[in-house]
Amino acid sequence: MKILKIFCLALLCLTNVIAQSNDEALNNKIKSLEENFEKVLNVSKAAGFSVAIVKGNDIIYANGFGFSDIENKTPVTSNTIFAIGSSTKAFTASLMGLLRDQGKIDFETSPRTYIPELKFFNSEMNTQITIKDLMTHRTGLPRHSAAWKMFPTESQDEFLARIAYQEPVYDLRSKFRYNNFMYFVQGVVAERLTSNSWEYNIKENLFKPLQMENSSAKIEGLKNNKEAAVGYYFENGITTEIDYKDIGMMNPAGGINSSANDMSKWMIAWLNNGQYNGKQILPAAYVKEAMSSQMVISGRLPRDSNPGSFMANYGYGWFLSSYKGHYRADHGGNIDGFTANVAFYPADDLGIVVLSNQNRSGVPQIITNIIADQFLDIPQTDWIGKLEKLIEKQMKTEEVKPIVTAATAHSLSEYKGLYSHKGYGTYEVIVRNDSLFANFPAYTQWLNPIHPNVFETFYVLDDQVDPQSKGKSIKFVTNFEDKISGSEIKLESTLDPIAFDRRPLERKLASKNQKHSKVHPNQSDGIVTAKRK
Repeated sequence: MKILKIFCLALLCLTNVIAQSNDEALNNKIKSLEENFEKVLNVSKAAGFSVAIVKGNDIIYANGFGFSDIENKTPVTSNTIFAIGSSTKAFTASLMGLLRDQGKIDFETSPRTYIPELKFFNSEMNTQITIKDLMTHRTGLPRHSAAWKMFPTESQDEFLARIAYQEPVYDLRSKFRYNNFMYFVQGVVAERLTSNSWEYNIKENLFKPLQMENSSAKIEGLKNNKEAAVGYYFENGITTEIDYKDIGMMNPAGGINSSANDMSKWMIAWLNNGQYNGKQILPAAYVKEAMSSQMVISGRLPRDSNPGSFMANYGYGWFLSSYKGHYRADHGGNIDGFTANVAFYPADDLGIVVLSNQNRSGVPQIITNIIADQFLDIPQTDWIGKLEKLIEKQMKTEEVKPIVTAATAHSLSEYKGLYSHKGYGTYEVIVRNDSLFANFPAYTQWLNPIHPNVFETFYVLDDQVDPQSKGKSIKFVTNFEDKISGSEIKLESTLDPIAFDRRPLERKLASKNQKHSKVHPNQSDGIVTAKRK
């Protein structure tokens, strides 16, 4: 008996020593990471970012760096709210998983079963596209981003109707083509099956059971939250504040706002077969399926320089790859003024969330990789050095070329009119101060002729033409009578220019008091309402 007591006491002491050793090792890792986080903040010129690390069921680290509001010197915390952009997609796809678990939906069924008025570009797409195709970006449709960025609308019916006129670039299921419209359609499917809005479904089915109390699925979640970060973009060495972007109908593809603490709970569920606090939030079968390869993006092979990184596939709302030999599921998010990255390593019980208020920032991915290198105990890459090279390029100020004007083939008044495409929308060309302007629903552009019927475009900022903010050129086309019959704009890189039909203006459509948005155009994820300081 005495020997047993001695053994138990020794075991307890050994356990305490191991626990202390583990705590010390973790603290050393965290200290090293925080030093690197500060370096990333300085190098990137980012306003701020928040970080959270999950191990199994536990949030082992959560903190903020830099400012959520530069002007007021408000520090970022782990509760600061950021827009997470396309990291939203895993939430929307999860609604499909919940509906399937309830027997309300079949992934192999056409979305037209639930939305009868939905039509695609051709009969093959109409009869063969399934819910699973929407979830995995394999419809063959390219982004067609301008159809919602340049031509926003509050009409869900109009958004749905546009899809019928959006041309694919590949056959169904033959190639991966990322498309936000297909996540919008999933949101509508959920609405039809539940009689509740997508925002309500996200809140009730995911936010509430996961106790994500500071998260929201509408722009008001940023506008009305005192802990919301201000968005910024960094260009030509200057950090500029920009207004929040309301993507409206496209919320199911990128409209969620959240914090590092809240997103950690989302990670816990994914690392634990859909469970959080002992409750099954997501169906376990769906979780396994969603983090498994459902569509090949590319046959990415190991390289001699990086043999541990290979595979590029997609699950349901997750990109799937090998990071230095470790299986990774992740999804980034870019929306005006904010960049996010949410990643987890299922075999390693590791989850990482990084949210930044810098537009199209490299910070979230760099921070994610730095953390992964530490916690996966793998050779470390000089990620900060790579970031320095990226920022060096962004610091360079491009020389503004003089604007050269050519003669037009027609009088300016002959170009006036409404130009429409059923898959995109309508814009108006007007004459003002002896110049042509194109009024798109999202912004206004000045048209400068460079060939008889070809005009380069510049964005109007604060009622002034900005020579540094150049847009897509517009080519006007004529009929056999040499009258302007339409226009062409290269809005989708994988297709021929989008052709807009013209009808003359018979009356002034725009309000005299209409104010044009201030915009910063050089964003690949959308046109940004901007404030220049």
